[in-house]
Amino acid sequence: MAFSFQAFTDDVRGAAKSGDPDKAVRELLERVVSEPDRILAATPNDGDDEVMLFEDESVSIWRCKFHPHVYMPPHEHKIPVHIAGYAGGEKSLLYRKTEDGLSYAGEKTVRTGEVVTFGPDAIHAVIAEGDDCSHALHVYMGPLMTLTRGLFDWENGTQIDFTLENFDSLKRTANEMPNFA
Repeated sequence: MAFSFQAFTDDVRGAAKSGDPDKAVRELLERVVSEPDRILAATPNDGDDEVMLFEDESVSIWRCKFHPHVYMPPHEHKIPVHIAGYAGGEKSLLYRKTEDGLSYAGEKTVRTGEVVTFGPDAIHAVIAEGDDCSHALHVYMGPLMTLTRGLFDWENGTQIDFTLENFDSLKRTANEMPNFA
């Protein structure tokens, strides 16, 4: 049977209303990405790299594609997120807040067929691992686009408001990156 983003969205919405929504959503994602070729075949080749499939008070569902050699800036979500890889590797550069801004705290990569969960306090920057784009399903456990959350300047870790304009202005290519480690 072919993969359908609409059916997937309906399934996630149902899981998010269960007695243990985090567990139910994660288990659903693990089942879905166990057959990654079906999802990739249903993914459009053109259009936006980050597509919101659905959002309400309980869940936000996104299809995300990240490019190699382009770093998305450090940001926070303020809610848990489950990231399920279905092509390539999506690498998160992890940070923690300090008195001086941000401190690099390591990396975590979700690869094809894997699911990783970040808690509400996580701060990360994102890039595709290697030379190919990454594709993943992101399920945020709440209304991501209505939350007040922060972005962080690469150079000094200063927090600024998360807006799409600020987000785009802080994207960096690999040769523009400061030493973050």
